Amino acid sequence: MKDDKVDWGLFFILLFLGWLGIDKFYKLKGPGWKLFCIKFLASCIGIGELWNLLDIVMCLARLYRADPREYLDLLEKKQSY
Repeated sequence: MKDDKVDWGLFFILLFLGWLGIDKFYKLKGPGWKLFCIKFLASCIGIGELWNLLDIVMCLARLYRADPREYLDLLEKKQSY
């Protein structure tokens, strides 16, 4: 479900600290530590940067999801007519 406006706090966190996974703590609070660890480790091997770019684009499109598996659900819903 789309919000009316962009979460600028989340955008700037993604822009400057998203590479480390800090955005997961911002959105999920306590339970976000698991996704933080996954994103941090993914950044160490180069995949996290792509993940962060996707998060930035989805934030600006007002479709940001903390769990990346939910992006696949968005694609499946869009393809089913």
